[in-house]
Amino acid sequence: MRLTALWALSESGLGGAMHALKMPFTGFFLGGFAILIICLIAHHSTHKWNAIIQASLLVILVKATASPQSPPMAYVAVAFQGFTGALFFSIIPFFRMAAVLFGMLALFESATQKFLLTTLIFGKSIWEALDLFFQDILKTLLISSDISFSFWLIVIYTLIYTLWGMLLGWWGASLPAKLERESVRVINEYKNFEMETDVEENPNKTRKHKLWTLFFVLLIVCITFIIQGSGSKVFYAITRTIAALLMLFFLVSPIIKWLLQKWLNKAKNEKQLALSQLMDTIPELRSYVKPAMQLAKENHRGLMVYKAFVINLIVISLYNQQY
Repeated sequence: MRLTALWALSESGLGGAMHALKMPFTGFFLGGFAILIICLIAHHSTHKWNAIIQASLLVILVKATASPQSPPMAYVAVAFQGFTGALFFSIIPFFRMAAVLFGMLALFESATQKFLLTTLIFGKSIWEALDLFFQDILKTLLISSDISFSFWLIVIYTLIYTLWGMLLGWWGASLPAKLERESVRVINEYKNFEMETDVEENPNKTRKHKLWTLFFVLLIVCITFIIQGSGSKVFYAITRTIAALLMLFFLVSPIIKWLLQKWLNKAKNEKQLALSQLMDTIPELRSYVKPAMQLAKENHRGLMVYKAFVINLIVISLYNQQY
């Protein structure tokens, strides 16, 4: 239950806390965090399929309740991670192999989903505009090239995500033993840690950031088409983008949430109780985020801070009540 609550915290609120703590690459981290949590759930479960699928459904329900602004593809990503993890850990007898293959496929889907969603919202014109923009830069530098910048961007980006997923799967297979070894040390450090005032997230700032991001993307598309003498495509690009966004947020997303609520209403009392317990556990786990980061910064430097942060957060969440 606490592992599931950690996963739900990651999906519904940890991103905001990470932003407040000024941690870079939040999306990259959150996708990997889900892989590690699913590996731990699989390690501690006798019936891996049932445990991971039930955890996935609960996380989706929490996400719909606590983060109603989440786009529909966010639910698809969680469902895909849960189904893939449950399948691989159930049918592959070698735990590390299952973890590596699961991590690889989970982050491959995460990477490709971004490009599919971008194409759905902006159409193929966004990639054509990107290629034209890149070719204009090369012409300015007196370099002639027919390379498709967007194609290689997608390939390299997807490859990085896939390799990162494999690495996380390998680490996730050895993580249970690592947590056992580090538990006493981390809990002792946490007990001696003086809590500071939590930094609250400003939801208006997050909302404004998303609006500014959309504005700049549309601006780049418009400028590129105008420079290329294709002003007639600008209106089509903007109209298509607005229509796709309206469909995602005001049609697809409400349907997904309605189906989840209908399923919950028909579910047995034990599932409703599990969801209630999960929601009650999340605030406690949220309070561990900042101490886990502070402890990591005290003992490590560079990228090792984030690795130590993950270990600290999971250890404190799982073992704090046992010591």
